[in-house]
Amino acid sequence: MNQKTTQLAWKSMRSPMAKKLGIAFLSLYLLQSNPAYSFGQTIEVHAKAQKLAKVFEQLKHENGYHFFWEGKDFSQTLITVDVKGDIHEVLDKLFSKLPFKYRIQQKTIIVEADPNKKIQESTYRGRVLNELGNPIQGATIIYDDGSGQKTTVTNSKGQFAFTVHQGPVHVIISSVGYQPQEYSVDNPEKSIFVQLELSNNRIEEVVISTGYQRLNKNNASGSTTSLDSNYFKKRNNTSLETALEGAVPGLSFYKDEKGASDMRIRGGSSLRAGTQPLIIVDGFASSIIPNINEIEGVTVLKDAAAAAIWGSQASNGVIVITTKKGNRGKTSVTYSGNLRVQMRPDYKALQRANSAEIIDYEKEQYDKEFVIDIYDGNSSGYTQSIGIFTAYDRKEISLEERDRRLAALAGLNNQDQINKLLLRKAVNQSHYIGISGGSDKFSHMTTVNGQFDLSGLQGTSTKTFNFSNRLQYDLAKFVSLTTNVGFLYGWDQQGINDLSGEIRALQPYQMLMDEQGNYIRSYAGYNKVENDRLMSLGYRDNGLNLYEENQLANNRSRSLAIRSLFGLNWKIIDGLRLTNNFVYERTTTNGRNQYDKDSYATRSFMNRYTVLDKNNSIKAYIPYGDYLDTRSDQSTFLSARNFLNYEKKFDEKHYINVLAGFDLNRKINEGDRNRLYGYNDQLLNSQNIDLIALNVGIKDWEGRTYTYDHSSYVRNNYVENREYSFYSTLAYTYDNRYTVTGSWRNDHSNLFGSDPKFKRTPLWSIGGKWLIDNEHFFNIDWISQLNLRATMGLTGNFDRSNQSSTYLVARRFFNAMANDYVARVDSPPNAKLRWERTKTYNIGLDLGILKDRITLNADYYHKFSYDLLGSQDLDPTVGMTNSYINGADMINKGVEFGLNAAILKNSAFQWSSTLNLALNKSKVTKNKITDSDPTNNRPKNTVPFLEGYPRESLWSYRWAGLDEQGRPQTFDAEGNKTRVPVLESLIYHGSSRPLYTGGWSNEFRYKGFQLSIYTVFNWGHYARKEMPEMNSLTWSSSYNNQIAKRWRSPGDELITDIPTFPGWEDLSNEYLFLTTRSSNSVIDAAYLRVREMSLSYTFKRPQLQGKLPFSEIRLVSQFNNLWLWKANKSGIDPEALVAARLDLPQPRVFTFGINVTL
Repeated sequence: MNQKTTQLAWKSMRSPMAKKLGIAFLSLYLLQSNPAYSFGQTIEVHAKAQKLAKVFEQLKHENGYHFFWEGKDFSQTLITVDVKGDIHEVLDKLFSKLPFKYRIQQKTIIVEADPNKKIQESTYRGRVLNELGNPIQGATIIYDDGSGQKTTVTNSKGQFAFTVHQGPVHVIISSVGYQPQEYSVDNPEKSIFVQLELSNNRIEEVVISTGYQRLNKNNASGSTTSLDSNYFKKRNNTSLETALEGAVPGLSFYKDEKGASDMRIRGGSSLRAGTQPLIIVDGFASSIIPNINEIEGVTVLKDAAAAAIWGSQASNGVIVITTKKGNRGKTSVTYSGNLRVQMRPDYKALQRANSAEIIDYEKEQYDKEFVIDIYDGNSSGYTQSIGIFTAYDRKEISLEERDRRLAALAGLNNQDQINKLLLRKAVNQSHYIGISGGSDKFSHMTTVNGQFDLSGLQGTSTKTFNFSNRLQYDLAKFVSLTTNVGFLYGWDQQGINDLSGEIRALQPYQMLMDEQGNYIRSYAGYNKVENDRLMSLGYRDNGLNLYEENQLANNRSRSLAIRSLFGLNWKIIDGLRLTNNFVYERTTTNGRNQYDKDSYATRSFMNRYTVLDKNNSIKAYIPYGDYLDTRSDQSTFLSARNFLNYEKKFDEKHYINVLAGFDLNRKINEGDRNRLYGYNDQLLNSQNIDLIALNVGIKDWEGRTYTYDHSSYVRNNYVENREYSFYSTLAYTYDNRYTVTGSWRNDHSNLFGSDPKFKRTPLWSIGGKWLIDNEHFFNIDWISQLNLRATMGLTGNFDRSNQSSTYLVARRFFNAMANDYVARVDSPPNAKLRWERTKTYNIGLDLGILKDRITLNADYYHKFSYDLLGSQDLDPTVGMTNSYINGADMINKGVEFGLNAAILKNSAFQWSSTLNLALNKSKVTKNKITDSDPTNNRPKNTVPFLEGYPRESLWSYRWAGLDEQGRPQTFDAEGNKTRVPVLESLIYHGSSRPLYTGGWSNEFRYKGFQLSIYTVFNWGHYARKEMPEMNSLTWSSSYNNQIAKRWRSPGDELITDIPTFPGWEDLSNEYLFLTTRSSNSVIDAAYLRVREMSLSYTFKRPQLQGKLPFSEIRLVSQFNNLWLWKANKSGIDPEALVAARLDLPQPRVFTFGINVTL
């Protein structure tokens, strides 16, 4: 008879007599069948969170005992016990904490309720958080103490509690979008602390932040893209710019003509007033970008419906950054540390000519008598090879000696010395600590971040230290206080200015050090013979050594940025809030560049202002010693904001959100510059200079006059912008199916105060959204989301740099010749100057398939920007050369796609992929600003904004090859070859900025491993590659190695595009421009680059429990710029081209990091 049968039999015996008889007969049977029974037998029971029935089963099989019980069946109760002894000792231990008593009859143990024992109950408490340590409201808690499953949920603080009978409890914790976790707990005194991990295919409620409010995406109609903190966590130790590249459709990054990264949203909406999007940090415009570890989320606002709330600053789009807030509960500590190593720049990638090629080039210059006699008492410098050729012609050396010296020179290569003395591997260290916690009434978040950068250029380094503290405190039930206080302190040390450019200008045979470790100075910029003569008279040496100069450099700066935000949030009635915010931000930068008295910069400057009289006596107008440049810049921003926000849902069908308020803003930019001569850093004193004589002009030993304008180095500036705005927004959703939105804003500025009708600008937006998947007639199961959006609106922009103004802007300075203060007009007045405005139309589609396992977001937009600022030439007789006017219109139109797919998502392995693609086409439709010389200016991109063409358009001369004498040619209006270009010689190639931009990311997860690959691509644009100028009168090591392919003899024009040296009769700008700016210099600039690949492994709490006191440890290795595909056949990295010059390409970077959470 098995146990189940015994239980059924026992339960069927209702009378006490029947029970006693049954027990007696069964005991007799068991006694006869187990003659070996003995009460002295030793029994062991080891159970952890096991059901009581299992323990009974163990005693039956191992020791021959059978159990019967009366009343309620507690056999499913979980129990933990560890005991060894006879049957009485085991049973006493087993039932010590249970409300039962037992008695033994032979080998039958009868269990029954003990009225003297009360049922013991225990209360377990815990908290459920997400990966960031924020509470999860509504998480499901399923618990089972053996008597059956029961359920509870977490509150708004992520807290839960449940009460059970004494004993271990099995707990399952789950929430939508997160992976469930299971626990077995047996100690009620220890809180259950759980951090849920995001599931690979997360169904979530998307929330967008406009900077003023947070809205569910169903209640917004605008075109936006949101990235949460989990995304930034994966982009370990990456700048915000790099993290956003390729991740947001329509947001593009590309180098401008100065080599700086230019960020734009949908192509930019201005010509002269700036194309950078507005950056919002925690609700206010800011120039201080938080550390990426502090970012909770980023929302990019792209169309008018999303961005128009920002009014006259919104035409170029808005990037809203929200920083992390504290948790109300247990304190958590997060540390993130990274070591980033960047490989030494690849100097070979500059494609420079080598020493032999340079010498051969210079020999041809010399042989064709293009080199002026360098010994005729002038300061013109010359290269070492030219000096050797000249010495041979003057019979100072023999032919054999000349060839020996040239061969020795051709065998030199300074690349190793440049790599060793001027370049290095760049190293970055970053350390971040975040401490979060609080109680029921307040929360705090304190962060500390330090970064230490060693640049790839010797002598350049940066250190930054960042601190912030964010506090939220409930002053009462109806009002809460928010504070956000932080500062950023930075140290910057630099070598000589533009060291990489100076390296390019260094002849490859010009060594930096000799074998004894002495500096080798170059005299390519100054006549060595005349230099030696002048030094004997008291002049300073004019030789230059880059390594020496970099060693003497003393260029330092310190910066301090402070930001304080204070806010009160009042709950007036249900759904109605009043918010009062105030922000103060101040950035101060102080710099000093001390030029050592022995540096080349100081020596050459002193020599320039030194006079040599007829008696060979000298008079120096610049005193001997260091000279010191100091600079100080301050930017102060103050803003006060007050608004009412009413948000309510009625009858489960009507949702309304209304906001109305006003802002007051004030921004002040001020700074000063100063220069001291004869400066002594020990004594902290300097010497005076004769400003009157220097202003009149000083004649040097060659008879050239140099004037000195002290106002270029000593000046002050002050610019103040004051603005105030009124605004309101409305969002209404009916039955979660139809949403309409609108916004209105009126901006006022002191910059537009001279004409009342231009003093203010009303800006607005309207939009609608149809959530088709929520319609009653829609029953396509595999489509989980289908939304249509349509918006339009007007946004604005204006130049806040003070280059354009309705008032006359002048710079006042002291003029030594006049012995008084004078003013120089920087900007003439223009009473009709007004805001730039952009009207935007947007249509969008949001599609989700298979429960959003695949999602697609698509947008088409059309932006019309008008009244754009531009500089127009003026009649010089009015006393000014140009003035800013509202004289241009432009169109930007395009499409954007964002595709997300969870390709594989089983429990062990997941693969998700995201593809973003955008097309943007711009066209200048009107431009009143005329071009006086288009034939020369268009290929030079001097006047880039040409009516009828894209904002960035690339022009060239139509290349017609070389003539029989090796001279460059183009085509005239009739299609004939000519060496003198005309307007009809020009050809338009296309946009110089990518038309198509995007990114493709793939993420693979296997258990604790995660592999992420981020690829970016740009195509549809053209670039001009570097071409040698072939100037007969100059020499330079910056020549591309193509000079070796130049035309040398008739017939070469059939195999090369590199012309010969121009003869004296051909020496003109046209010759040089045809060589460097013809269509044969244009390449397809499309490329695809694996920007980043990272591999990480995460140890979660269950793996660390009992070993380390951490809830999570994440180890990361990251690699940047691993692979590049390029469309051009010249082997040129398009990102290394800057203004038709080949710069150093992006080196590979390796990062190793650790993230720890307590």
